[in-house]
Amino acid sequence: MSARNVKEPREATISKSTTHERSTGVDMAFALNTLDGRYHVLDRIAAGGMGEVYRAHDAVLERPVAIKVLHRNLAGDAGFVERFRREARAAASLNHQNIVAVHDWGSVDGIYYMVMEYVAGRSVRELLNDQGVLAPAQGADVLEQTLAALQHAHRQGIVHRDIKPENLMVTRDGVVKVADFGLARALADAQITEAGTVTGTVQYLAPEQLQGEPADPRTDLYALGVVAFELLTGRLPFTGETPMAIAYKHIHERVPPPSTSNPAVPASLDGWVASVTEKEREMRPESAAEARRDLMAESGSLPPAEPLASLVPDVTVIPAPEPKAPMDPAATVTIPGRTTKRRHGRRWWKIALVVLLSLVALGSAAWAAWAYLIPHQVDVPTVIGMPVDQAQTTLGDAGLVVRMAEGQYSTKIAADHILRVQPPEGTTLEKGDRVTLVPSLGPRPVPVPEVTGKTLPKARDLLRDAGLHVGRVKKEFNEHVGEGLVVHQSVKGDAEAPIGSDIDIVISKGPTPVPVPKVVGLKQSEASAELQGEGFLVSVSEEFSEKVDKGVVISQTPAQGTDYQPGNTVSIVVSKGPPEFAMPSVVGMGRDEAVSKLRSLGLVVDVSIVPGQSGERVVFQEPAAGTIVRAGDLVHIYVA
Repeated sequence: MSARNVKEPREATISKSTTHERSTGVDMAFALNTLDGRYHVLDRIAAGGMGEVYRAHDAVLERPVAIKVLHRNLAGDAGFVERFRREARAAASLNHQNIVAVHDWGSVDGIYYMVMEYVAGRSVRELLNDQGVLAPAQGADVLEQTLAALQHAHRQGIVHRDIKPENLMVTRDGVVKVADFGLARALADAQITEAGTVTGTVQYLAPEQLQGEPADPRTDLYALGVVAFELLTGRLPFTGETPMAIAYKHIHERVPPPSTSNPAVPASLDGWVASVTEKEREMRPESAAEARRDLMAESGSLPPAEPLASLVPDVTVIPAPEPKAPMDPAATVTIPGRTTKRRHGRRWWKIALVVLLSLVALGSAAWAAWAYLIPHQVDVPTVIGMPVDQAQTTLGDAGLVVRMAEGQYSTKIAADHILRVQPPEGTTLEKGDRVTLVPSLGPRPVPVPEVTGKTLPKARDLLRDAGLHVGRVKKEFNEHVGEGLVVHQSVKGDAEAPIGSDIDIVISKGPTPVPVPKVVGLKQSEASAELQGEGFLVSVSEEFSEKVDKGVVISQTPAQGTDYQPGNTVSIVVSKGPPEFAMPSVVGMGRDEAVSKLRSLGLVVDVSIVPGQSGERVVFQEPAAGTIVRAGDLVHIYVA
């Protein structure tokens, strides 16, 4: 889907079907010339576990595209093909600047393909290989844009399931684009062929995935947290000689703070990485939107760095495909689970008949031996997760003696259900042996911080630090608490709530709006007093008016009767009376010309003829030129 700046083909020769040629590369099973009579294939630019990616030219829309051609072994799996169609259709519905767009998909001659947006840039994996580590501000930029993409996809019900540096592209403009939405799920579903199998990129798999639980949006957040660690340190948080060894660390160990490997990483980013890589998904941010808000709140204090675009140089040639390298750190692997074998007994009627006759013959002797000489054994039943009373009954029915231990807190098992059993389930015991049950007390209670009077981001931080989450957020008008501050919380400060639980809060919208009174026609002082009495601020401007007396309000904004919050500003325009201007000079003008000019200014003209003169030209005026007059004033001119 990416390349390092390529030249557009001037023309493309398109055939009606897919053409196969003998490959010159050692690893290419076939080379494509034209796909579906429309896409002219130019170069292979990537290869992976699902297939190969080609740079191509769309002859219909005259644009570059990237085509992912799936391996033939996947195309032969009917179940995978159906999942591929369904997931490709869902991925094509995603329309976001940070997601690699899916333009088309289909199959030709048994070749299944997906046509995607061609991204002229580099993958984050390539940037890490070149740079070693990214500056904290650069890493935060990659993460924030990726979270924007995940936020959009999660709202559409699509979970990526395979977030890793290889699937994050950076364009020459510094835009991050997430690739392979939909394909990850189709591949994972196709390879779950036996109980307990987990498929994915083990370095980025969340604990719940490794334990066989379904993925949800918080699973993508864990993977992005691992990517964040790698961006800031240049290394993975967990390594091992086998995928199983890495998976064990993901389940049992915490992701270390990035600053332990790179002291330049600030504590704020350490905290963010810790929050999204919590082992218990309930302790992670509820959504990509929340994780993004948290990150943006921290990124503003990071030291400035070169923009992402500076890390993606302009080049003009795509290197020729090289032989496959050894598996990179983010290769997709399959971790096998445990399998069980069923023994299918066969019924041999002759043997059964002999045994039956023997039992009848032995009779009471056999019963006595069973009752008094042979030990009676039983396996500890499965009771973890059962209600306490049901578990006690189950063990009692099995002939075991139950001992109840002191309860323990748990975020996985509900209160009054069995958390642990000793000896473990499946252990073979003699009837009458003792089994100890440890009941769950539910999530551990933690003190609830006082968040009233705080802003929503501050309340969220305080609750998160206490191991709690912001629940429903409601907004109400309040006369006493400023806008944007918490008015009420569902659990009072200093009380206790189960860790990981939601605390609902109410945010003030400020005072209740009231109707704006009518002040048009009032004097300025009266209008200001009226508005200030309702709690509004007043902004005054002035303009000339020939219709409204000086000092009287001409207009107001908002208009009379509009519901408006006290504390907001009402603007009024006050009349300065008719416009004033300097009296022009008309001496020397012809009579008619002078009268016309003065009347055009709104002045009233009185003409007097000097006795004994013809009265054709102005010889005197009153007021004199330069005197300040206003429309409607009387002007005398004398003509001779």
